[in-house]
Amino acid sequence: MKKLTLLSLVLSFFAITIQSQNPDFLVSSEKGNLNLFNGYKYFYVTDIQYTNGGTDIYALSAMTRNLLNVNGFPVITDKSGYAGDPCSVLYFSVSHSSQSTRPKVYLEAKNCNNKTIYKASSQAYEMSKSLDMIFTKISKLEYFYNENLGIKSNVDITKYSGRFFDVEDINSVRNHFQSNSKSLFEGIWNVTSNEEVQQNYKVFVIKEGFNYNAYILDSDTWWKPGELKAVFEPTASDEIFTANWTMGNKVSKFQTVAVLDDGILKFSLNNIETILYKVFPKFNSSGISENPPIISSTWSGNGSGIIISETGYIVTNYHVIENSREIEVEFMMENEKKKFKCEIALKDKVNDLAVIKIVDINFNGVPELPYNFKTRSSDVGTKVYAFGYPMALNLMGKEIKVTDGIISSKSGLDGDITTYQISATIQPGSSGGPLFDDKGNLIGINSAGLARIGLETTGYSIKSSYVLNLIDVLPINLELPNSKKLEIQPLTEQIKEISKYVVLIKVKN
Repeated sequence: MKKLTLLSLVLSFFAITIQSQNPDFLVSSEKGNLNLFNGYKYFYVTDIQYTNGGTDIYALSAMTRNLLNVNGFPVITDKSGYAGDPCSVLYFSVSHSSQSTRPKVYLEAKNCNNKTIYKASSQAYEMSKSLDMIFTKISKLEYFYNENLGIKSNVDITKYSGRFFDVEDINSVRNHFQSNSKSLFEGIWNVTSNEEVQQNYKVFVIKEGFNYNAYILDSDTWWKPGELKAVFEPTASDEIFTANWTMGNKVSKFQTVAVLDDGILKFSLNNIETILYKVFPKFNSSGISENPPIISSTWSGNGSGIIISETGYIVTNYHVIENSREIEVEFMMENEKKKFKCEIALKDKVNDLAVIKIVDINFNGVPELPYNFKTRSSDVGTKVYAFGYPMALNLMGKEIKVTDGIISSKSGLDGDITTYQISATIQPGSSGGPLFDDKGNLIGINSAGLARIGLETTGYSIKSSYVLNLIDVLPINLELPNSKKLEIQPLTEQIKEISKYVVLIKVKN
């Protein structure tokens, strides 16, 4: 009987040894309380970023989303869950050890205060198997949302006093800084970062006491106008500030060094580069914000432009907006003529290009752009169409005009390789308008004609590749139009669709 017992023990020992060497049976290490998952309304999974530039190469982040989904957890993949309350979101990250015969997979869940509430790891011959093993226990949780288990985010945050203007009225804010801004730091700034889930918003910076305080002016997050986002403390250098930044959860504070250079303020938050660029008022030659004189009530000139993003970025010529103090665009939207205020985002005097941005509070974006932004050169003989608003304010009216022709040469005046010579007529006011081919591809920005020297049928258009170079310098990433829907449409339909995105630009100097 004793021998049988001994034999049983030996066999059991070998069975356990074999089982422990089989990755399918390795026990995951874990820490945290799974029941706390019920305290979160949404679940967000960050994509793994690799040093070689790759993203989620082994699809572990995608698998995590899928495993959460199939087990009944409401997964979000964009900003939708952030808008109301970021503290209702549980944030997951997945990672792994270096590739080997048995890579280890790690899963971590954090709340909006960056506090870990759960983490686990597992090891198998396949990373997918490791992730499955981690979810073996998670899948046993019957998820139900219980707000009492989460953390509260009703934060008592400092708000602007309203002493000089109403933060809900963009015009009153602009009027204040136009008349009272004495420092290059005071004014309206756009904020952007290289976060995976990008949250762009606008702040106004105003000097209060010794410091410069940045308050929210406009945001697509749960931040409200007038809430204090940051405090910038001056240092012995005019270009360096101590930034006391309030993170997205309105609770965590982060202190870092910010450097101001030519209207751009840069600093890093947890290895995420954050950029503020000033949009109003403009700088004068000394770097101090100008207090411009009273602006004329009449428009001093017009040009044309093409919308290149659903968020309201527009490309035009530099000479159209040069020295302008006020810019307004008009275009048809939902079968109605709309007017919106704009500000200059970027200028390229050498190539006569500029990017302006609609900043009007009444602007909520445009529908998906139907055309394609072509970056490669087009050939001589290509059929082209120039869109614009020639002499729209005084002679020819505000109806869009289209002229046709061909590419006559792949270089412009005096052999300029940045432009096409075209036979389509370019009249005053059409400058900045787009040049399209007969497939619905944007191939250039019309710049000038030679009617003034008797060559009425000769014009020039800046190649789209040079427009792309300018767009790449913008502090945010724009997804350029790449639709092919116009390619098979008849010319009349192409013109009708493109015209919706060609704008009349009016300026006051």
